Amino acid sequence: MPGPGKVIHLLDPHRGTEPHVKPQAAGQEPETSEATLIRKLCAGDPWAERALVDRYAAHVERILMRILGGHPDLDDLTQEVFVRAFERLDELHDPPALGRWLSAIAVFVAREAIRRKKRRQWLIFLPAETTPEIEVPAASLEARAALRAFYEVVDSLDADKRIAFTLRFVDGMELGEIAEVCDVSLATIKRRIKSAEVDFYARGTLRAELVDWFEEGKRWR
Repeated sequence: MPGPGKVIHLLDPHRGTEPHVKPQAAGQEPETSEATLIRKLCAGDPWAERALVDRYAAHVERILMRILGGHPDLDDLTQEVFVRAFERLDELHDPPALGRWLSAIAVFVAREAIRRKKRRQWLIFLPAETTPEIEVPAASLEARAALRAFYEVVDSLDADKRIAFTLRFVDGMELGEIAEVCDVSLATIKRRIKSAEVDFYARGTLRAELVDWFEEGKRWR
């Protein structure tokens, strides 16, 4: 399997790494700055909720999709992240860190979704659901099959290891940022990623759809 770039390309060829920010005049605080946005949210300004969602919805959805793949409830989970954010605004003490704070909530929501799915499968004694198709307009049939197989293997990982693994190798986050949004130490994240790599390699090499990924990626040889 190659580095994170190939997986990211399959998921979203036009992916941006940061939420859109409108330009501002020199020396003037923009009306849509994080500090202003949080201040208006806390004041109950109805415009502010819409502005927060407009600015960060794509960012939150991307984090969820990197972790969960083509989850059938992706829209509902994205909405859940914002519902929790609005309820916990008093916990945000550093407005410029708004994006990372929302990422941390998204990670928590994703972890709940993973554990809920595994618990449901165990209770009703059903095999794992087939990973829903992820829309990748420019991808070949082989690439789609590989991506689907990738998430089926990832789906077998422990929730915490899966989150660390996908944020690192699918979203391309730095280790320190992953540790921050997961609210654990850097050493813990490194251990989770290493363990996830071992598990992923053992299970992924058994999937014919992923053979080329492992052969092309020096990291996985």
